[in-house]
Amino acid sequence: MNSKLFIIPMICCLFTGCSITSASNASIGNAGSTTGPHIIKRMTVSDTNGGRSSFAYGAVSSYPGASADIGRIGKPKKIEGYWSKGWDDYEKYYHITASIDSKLAEKKISTLRDYYKNHGDYLAAMVLTVDGPRVRLLYTMNCFSKLDDCTPRKNADPNGWIVRSPDDTTEVVVLFDGIGEASDTPFPGSPYDK
Repeated sequence: MNSKLFIIPMICCLFTGCSITSASNASIGNAGSTTGPHIIKRMTVSDTNGGRSSFAYGAVSSYPGASADIGRIGKPKKIEGYWSKGWDDYEKYYHITASIDSKLAEKKISTLRDYYKNHGDYLAAMVLTVDGPRVRLLYTMNCFSKLDDCTPRKNADPNGWIVRSPDDTTEVVVLFDGIGEASDTPFPGSPYDK
């Protein structure tokens, strides 16, 4: 009788809570800039499952910028971070704490995932860009027409959410586009505050 009490919850776990299917949208992260040298000291994106991914890649100066494994990020819901413009002499310091509309982000991600006729999601990535006080979080499938079949499905983007990437090499959806606080001196408690 006691073994049945142990086995039944284990079976339930296998069919419900321990499902192999994942709410993950990307495991590749990029962080960069379209306006030259910046340093990203701390930048995290939280998702609706309680997960967090770091985009604090240090010195960046191009798009899409540095690349790393970010674990498995789901629907983004919050962004927080500190960054600066310039490398040797910090011109400005920036900070942001903002919510991301996770329901809209999920719809945009789903639209892009279903956009291409013949391209899979194995290269899907979240891309964070900092341009002075501006912060954007983009999602891409990294389909490059020089290498891949990037033919879109008919009527695949009825809302017009899919746009060209900042470097005009692939399609992205914008999950967040915001402006951080700016300061000539480091924010108290920030990684720049010594």
